Amino acid sequence: MKKRLKRRVFISRITAATFTGAMLGGCINREKDVSKKLVGDPDESTFEDEISRNRKMPRDLVMKLLDQKVNQYMQISYHCAQSSFLALKEQFGLDGDEVLKALTPMAGIAERGETCGAVSGPLMIFGLIYGRGKNSLDNWEIYRDSLIPSGKFCTLFEQEYGSTMCHDIQKVIFGRCFHLTNPEDLKEFREAGATEQCSSVVRKAVRIAAEIILNDTK
Repeated sequence: MKKRLKRRVFISRITAATFTGAMLGGCINREKDVSKKLVGDPDESTFEDEISRNRKMPRDLVMKLLDQKVNQYMQISYHCAQSSFLALKEQFGLDGDEVLKALTPMAGIAERGETCGAVSGPLMIFGLIYGRGKNSLDNWEIYRDSLIPSGKFCTLFEQEYGSTMCHDIQKVIFGRCFHLTNPEDLKEFREAGATEQCSSVVRKAVRIAAEIILNDTK
């Protein structure tokens, strides 16, 4: 009877140790998975697949698909930064839901007439594609390289509208600027066809950004 008790204790201890080891192993593996997600880099396999797919498509079709996405999201959000970002994000298979949320106050930089949301959104896309994550913050080369497509985008956008500033662009498309933090100006802005007019700017910005991305074969 005494030997049987010892044997049972031995077996129960082995079972407990095995279970504990399995649990610890699972925790370690989950920690490794979490650490990978914390890097902040895009899903490279999805991005590469989508870039390849888009390059095989007629360029005009890609642009029409992006136009449709812009129109859809502008009608839902009335937000240049989020609509431009989301159209490009989806077309090219990028992660970035938290970035989309972070862009909420970036329309004309908090509607102060500063940097246009149609510029901010695509720049966030360039950051996701060309930027450096938490594990490469000291990589000066990545930072400098990211400025090449970003700078090209801003230059081409400026050539189209004369500026990257919201108030300046409003003068081009409306003939005047609106102080959107003022309720009366906001009302006049909407009555002037803000969504339709601003959507044209977002579509143009997204097309410029997409051309840069698709033409970069590196």
